[in-house]
Amino acid sequence: MSVVKLLCAAVLGVATAGALPARADYPDKPVKVYVGFAPGGATDLLARFYAEQLSRKLGQPFIVENRPGAGGNVAIQSLAQTKPDGYTIAMGANYIASNAALKRNSYDWDKDLTPIALIASTPNMLVVPPNSPFNSVDDIIRAGTRSDSFLTFGSAGVGSSIHLSGELFKAMTGAKLTHVPYKGVSPAEVALMAGDIDMMFGSVSTEVPLVQAGKLKILAVTGLERMKVFPDTPTLDEAGLKGFNVGASYMLVAPANVPDHIVRRLSEAVAEINAGAEAPAYTERLYATPMKGGPAEAKAFLRSEYEKWNKLVAENALKLD
Repeated sequence: MSVVKLLCAAVLGVATAGALPARADYPDKPVKVYVGFAPGGATDLLARFYAEQLSRKLGQPFIVENRPGAGGNVAIQSLAQTKPDGYTIAMGANYIASNAALKRNSYDWDKDLTPIALIASTPNMLVVPPNSPFNSVDDIIRAGTRSDSFLTFGSAGVGSSIHLSGELFKAMTGAKLTHVPYKGVSPAEVALMAGDIDMMFGSVSTEVPLVQAGKLKILAVTGLERMKVFPDTPTLDEAGLKGFNVGASYMLVAPANVPDHIVRRLSEAVAEINAGAEAPAYTERLYATPMKGGPAEAKAFLRSEYEKWNKLVAENALKLD
């Protein structure tokens, strides 16, 4: 072999050797984790738990950054526009798909996002202030269908599962309810406890302690199964709204075109976290059900949610202002 060929081979070998560790070294700087709601709700709590776990496992800080607004869409829109290098991800939820069905997204989730891993799911709870005159779903329907009715329900923002639960309730019952959006579940809860709004289809992760403390009253659950913590509380399906099934399902997402090895490293790290003892214990404390699945499963889930909400929008003439 000539001297020139030897030198070329050596240079190529050094370049190749220098390129390979880059994959193993991700992340080599802090990673941002966007959250589309104010601190304190289930999205935020799950993001902080997984950020801490990923920091430990991958050796770099995963820093939660709250970007509330538009029912979570402010954060996801920002994510879709970031550099696809794996250093900005988000704790998203199925509002990504439901808002697409409602034509509210300024991004195309199928083209602009890369799902990483499924995390957990929760139903919502129909709750009212403790001194509310409403003690059942029928009470609300009767009051909401009177000609002089003016009832309000709060949410964590337009397009959130808390909001969509209320819109579907209106469509299925004919009740006249006025939506009052907040920039997260915590400020909505404060307003509800103060009596500024009449009701909310709130997040179980934060409503359960408030109900147990006597600060709120629970009337129904939005999922198809009763909750173990409130076994005597009916589902909305049992209360007469057949097929009513709305909740929040959380997942980690990244911008489109993040390198495959980075997506794989993140999804494998989440799978390892979920296989440990801490993650199931933490999700149980939030009254959530763990979900398992990597990029393919997360994308398939979003697609199924999109199809579900497309059908609900058509069947119930759902339209958001």
